[in-house]
Amino acid sequence: MIMDRLDAGQSALVVIDVQNDFCSPDGVVAKTGKDVSGAVELIPRLETLIHGAHEAGVPIVFVRTTHSDDTTSESWRFRTGEKESVPNCVPGTWGAEFFSIKPGPGDHVVTKHRYSAFSSPEFTELVSMLNRPSLLFCGVATNVCVETTLRDATCADYFATLIEDCSSAYEKGLHEGTVKNVRNNFGLVVTSQEVLSHWQ
Repeated sequence: MIMDRLDAGQSALVVIDVQNDFCSPDGVVAKTGKDVSGAVELIPRLETLIHGAHEAGVPIVFVRTTHSDDTTSESWRFRTGEKESVPNCVPGTWGAEFFSIKPGPGDHVVTKHRYSAFSSPEFTELVSMLNRPSLLFCGVATNVCVETTLRDATCADYFATLIEDCSSAYEKGLHEGTVKNVRNNFGLVVTSQEVLSHWQ
């Protein structure tokens, strides 16, 4: 029997990097010239999904990124070549705070310092403790932190699902590329309405 990946009793919702620096028009990413409109537009759908998860008793893990001198190596700082990466999500700053969403009582918040949430031992231990074999992923950016975490989930033997309309990249083609890649190789691709309908 194939497991029902959207079953409320078997799944957990993982919301990745919905933070001011990554999503807000006033954040660092927008100031570098990237288009954050997709991140802004997904918020109403994400808020509805989060509410639905609370109603259905589905655990939610909010993953956030922070970068500081203590966590940023030379290889990470210069990972894109000669150009040094622009600092973002510095601990204690507005940019590191969640964008337009807020974890509720009982929700889990995990901090990471690299693309994949699985780079954080806290996240790895938490999802193991939750004992939910199916992880539903959404957030920003689809082709970077969301895809990297989803890939690692597959390699860690979780059933991985991408919630397409609650995820966003800074270019439409990059988002669509991940959607195709996940569908062909790593897991399911669904909409938030499909998930909500299943939970209801």
